[in-house]
Order: sequence, then structure tokens, then C-alpha cells
Amino acid sequence: MVGSRQRAYSPCSAPVPRPLRGKSFLYAAPQPTLDDLGYDSGLHPFRERTPDGTPPTPGRHLQLLPAKMKGWELIALLAGFLILNLKAIFLLILDFYYLIFPPQEKSLQGQLVLVTGAGQNMGRELSVQMARLGARMILLDINEKGNEETAKIIQDGGGEAHTFTCDVSDQETVAYVASKIKREIGHPGYVFNNAGTYEYKPFLSHTPEEIKRIINVNLFGNLWVTQEFLGHMVQNNCGHIVSISSVLGYIGRNNVVPYCASKFGVKGMTEALAEEMRMERRSGVRVTAVHPFLVSNINDVKPNLKFPWLFEVLESSDAAARIIRGVRRNQEELFLPEKLKPFMVFSKALPRKLRRLFGDYMES
Repeated sequence: MVGSRQRAYSPCSAPVPRPLRGKSFLYAAPQPTLDDLGYDSGLHPFRERTPDGTPPTPGRHLQLLPAKMKGWELIALLAGFLILNLKAIFLLILDFYYLIFPPQEKSLQGQLVLVTGAGQNMGRELSVQMARLGARMILLDINEKGNEETAKIIQDGGGEAHTFTCDVSDQETVAYVASKIKREIGHPGYVFNNAGTYEYKPFLSHTPEEIKRIINVNLFGNLWVTQEFLGHMVQNNCGHIVSISSVLGYIGRNNVVPYCASKFGVKGMTEALAEEMRMERRSGVRVTAVHPFLVSNINDVKPNLKFPWLFEVLESSDAAARIIRGVRRNQEELFLPEKLKPFMVFSKALPRKLRRLFGDYMES
């Protein structure tokens, strides 16, 4: 109509229809409330009413659960909380006790031990030292010549060593070599995932091939090898998986982005696998993650540290001896040097800005 003002329609402001005089009108039924649907209003604090119908006092809903609990339920809750704290205190005391009085080291005499990356550096030292302890060694490396040299050192010392050329980043190759080992020698009771590679340069300088190689060797190599030999350990509830990670699996640093990614993956793998064994009640299958700071065979990284006595650069032979000792003591997590552990664990509880602040201070 001309001259009339029309109001724009809005679902929130639509007029309520009125019944016409002399005619029936069908109203929409009201929507059911939560109470109509059978919900207990006591479970909905903001809909609750006191017996006289008035709204409750503010904050009263926070007290509903304890008020509705029976006496014995509250006692059981408090008792469970107390037991939890006592267990936590006991475990802390046990940790300190083992620092002073380490557990007895298990014997490697006659045990089949498999080591990947056995052709040089840390892998060679691990293999030679465990052979001296009586272990029967299975050596895997992509470098056939270096692997044979390690075997010769062991055999010249009167030990037993079997060599297999294997690229651990290739799942099909790992499966083939593993089946051959099981058929010809037996199932290893210890598996040391030591094979690894790295590149030290800015992330944008890495080629796609280099990134794939780092991830495939450092992370997928651990997964493929572990998967091949874990089944027998689980079946017999006996065995030990050892993965060489890094301090850079705990903290990220510049110029080693793909390497950090791979080592963070190794740390996650070992932690998850240890939890899986625990939940499946396979206490006889142990999982150990090793986090070295820096080993002397890495010569293109020169850290400028304010406290070099804290961040020791270890020789391969010394690092291998500490790893073997930790494995024989069934340690789940091993830092090299060992005094780094409290600093690394504590650092994860700090905000990132504080970690950077302390990191810059330590490296200045």
C-alpha cells in the first residue's frame, strides 16, 4: 500500500500469527525441553532448580558431584588418590636408588644380536664390544666392504659374526634378508637399530632426494627391521629392541630439520612400542631409546658450548660401551652423556621461549 512502511522479514523478528475471529487456528506445538525428554536436570547445572523452584545459588553446581556421592564412594576416591601418590613417590625413590645402586647387568653370552649399520663407527664398536661379551653377532650394512671388515675384527678375536648386505630403507630388501637370517641362523634376541644418515645444512638447501633418504633410513629403517623380528619376541615374551635416536629427537635445531624430524619419529616409535608391550603384558620384551649428544666421528659439526664438561663429545668406543651397559640394565631411555637426562626432561616442561633463552645462553 502506498504510504505504508514495510518491515524487512527476519526469522528472529517474525510476527506471531494471531487467530482470526470466527475461525479456528492451528498453533504449533511447543518444543520439548530437556526435562521432557527424560534428562536428569541434576546433570545440567544451568537448568537445575531448587526444591522450591528458585534458581540455585551461583557455583552450587560445582558441588553437585561430591554431594551426590555416597560415603563409601568418596572414601574410595580419596584412597585411590592416596595410593596413586604413594606409587609415584615410590617410583621416584626407586629411580634415585638405581642411580646409586645400578641393577645387575644381564648376560649377552650366547645371545643372537643383530646390529644395523655395523660397517663403521658406532655400529662397528657396538658389534665388536658385544662380541667380546660372548654375543653371536648378525651384522647388517649397505656397505659390504665395511661390514666384512667388522666381521673380520670379531672373528680374529675369536667371536662369531654373520654378515648381510642390506639397505634398511627398502622394506622388501629387509623382509628378504630377515627371512634368510631366521632360516639360516635363528631369531635374534636383541636388535640394535643403529643405521642412520644426516645432512648438516639449511632446510631449503636439502634436495627432495636427500630428505627422503634421511627419513627412509633413520625412521622407516627402524620400523621395517623392528617389524620383522618383533613377532618372535612377543610370542616368547623375551627380547630387546634398541633404537639409536639423538638429543635432536628431543629438541629441534637449525640446519638439521629433516634429521630432527626423523629422530623425533624414532623417539615416538620407541615410546609407543614400549607402551604397547606394557599394555599387552609383554614385560619380557624391552624397548630402549638412545639419545646421544655428539659422537666424535661427526666432524662437520663444531658446537660452541659454554659448559663443555656438561655436553661431552664422546668417542665411538666410549658411547658404545655406555649404550651396551644401559641395555644390559634394561634402561628404557638412555642419554649420552647420562647427566643430560634431567636437563632434557626438564626442558620439555618449559615454554618454547624459555627453552630458546636457555639454549642461546648455553651455546653463547
